[in-house]
Amino acid sequence: MTRTKAVPALALVLGVVAIAIISLLAHRTHESRHSELTLLAVKVELNQLQTAPFRANAHTGGSPALARKLMRTGKGLISDQLAELRGQSSPPPALRAMQAPLRANFATLDQIYAVGITKDGYDERADRLSAVAARSARTIEAMLDEAGSDYEDRAVWAQNQAGVGSAAVILLLLLAFGVYYRRAAQARAIAHDLVLENQQLLASSREEALTDALTGLGNRRALVSDLETELPRADEARPRMLALFDLDGFKQYNDSFGHPAGDALLVRLAERLKAATDGLGRVYRMGGDEFCLLAAVQPGAGDDLVELAAAALSDTGHAFEIGCSHGLARIPGEAATPEEALRLADQRMYAHKADRPTIGREGADLLLQVITERGAGLGEHVSGVARLAGDTAERLGLPEHEVRRIRLAAELHDVGKTAIPDTVLNKPSALSDEEWEFMRRHTVIGERIIRAAPSLAHAAELVRYSHERFDGAGYPDALSRDEIPIGASIIAVCDAFDAMVSDRPYRDAMSLTDALAELRACAGTQFHPDVVAAFCALVEQPVPAAAA
Repeated sequence: MTRTKAVPALALVLGVVAIAIISLLAHRTHESRHSELTLLAVKVELNQLQTAPFRANAHTGGSPALARKLMRTGKGLISDQLAELRGQSSPPPALRAMQAPLRANFATLDQIYAVGITKDGYDERADRLSAVAARSARTIEAMLDEAGSDYEDRAVWAQNQAGVGSAAVILLLLLAFGVYYRRAAQARAIAHDLVLENQQLLASSREEALTDALTGLGNRRALVSDLETELPRADEARPRMLALFDLDGFKQYNDSFGHPAGDALLVRLAERLKAATDGLGRVYRMGGDEFCLLAAVQPGAGDDLVELAAAALSDTGHAFEIGCSHGLARIPGEAATPEEALRLADQRMYAHKADRPTIGREGADLLLQVITERGAGLGEHVSGVARLAGDTAERLGLPEHEVRRIRLAAELHDVGKTAIPDTVLNKPSALSDEEWEFMRRHTVIGERIIRAAPSLAHAAELVRYSHERFDGAGYPDALSRDEIPIGASIIAVCDAFDAMVSDRPYRDAMSLTDALAELRACAGTQFHPDVVAAFCALVEQPVPAAAA
């Protein structure tokens, strides 16, 4: 009877011990799998972190604050997750060894961020730092893989031990073992699915790190990586060609049509560039309005391919015209390193840009010559008004591109007078009502003339409204107050001042003091008060040349 009672007791004890052992081993298996997932999450976060400092440059559409936040968040997550793993019992040696390269990687990313927030943005130094960061990231990934293998081995060992322990009491714990085995299998399947998902995320993040988000082309980092790969393969018999392209007129397009339209144009040009060079080379967007082409060519060849790419990056339409400047470097004949090739191509691109007269400037000079031929006094007048308008716009703190637009419009604001007969334009006495009506048409005529040239069209609006009045009594549209573009208000003040201090067929020039007094008297009625105040301050207390 005692033995009969002992058998169930022994079975119970063995069952409890077996369950305890299996539970412990299952816990270790789960812990190892969880650690594997944590390591994969660290790898994903590490790859995403490498791209964060390249979003810091505001001149290429980035945000220093956003980039800094992404870097701080990424480094915090990586550090916390690794600290959690190191806090476990017997962490893999690779986890302890990766602390130094991880700190070095963080420091390099901080240096890239510091370069990115400068006005000039990313340069040769950023490319070198990017390569250093990439190498240290690969080193860290190798250590993470080593630690993952360690956890995998531990999980396999724990599973094997669980099988041995279970086999020893299989008759007593068949039901329990079946339940636990099923749960372990489900956990393994879930873990396997999560591992695959994280591997897919890792591959996706690597792809994103090398791809320009707007156009889908390779980015600067992809170019540097491809250059490092292609450079050792290049020789005199099969050289590589690196060409850089910078859009001409894109800034003006953005100012005229807005940034969403500018982004759409970049996407359209990128698609054309990719289609034009398909099978001939690889294309990249370097940021902003700069593109790049890397191709294997025959010795001395490649110019035709550059011209083909430049044509793809050119476009025209209503009121705009986009051109392209480019520079070419040959590897290894002219450059032995990626940095040298990029620097040489960049120098030649800007030399090409400097040698090319802009279409807009040529068109403006042509119209100015027409104005001058119409009458010498008219040419001197528009030149003086343009100078005063540009200085006034700067004094008001307007953006540089708006200052250029106002100066151009001021140069051309009287182009419509070329259609006014001399009998009216140079009449020595006051004009009749009919003649004034004819004279007032010159702003509309001028707008039509300027809009006919796509490269000048962004200034046409200011020419049309250059004779509107602040109180709404001007022409041709009777606009008032803020309905009038600030550039047109500036031209109106400068035009009136230059007219007052110049001799006219029907009156003598006014003194500087009287002219300024007249402007102040008409502030708030004929002229914009803020523009008058800025103009008078400019004339009475001009900014010294050293300070300007």
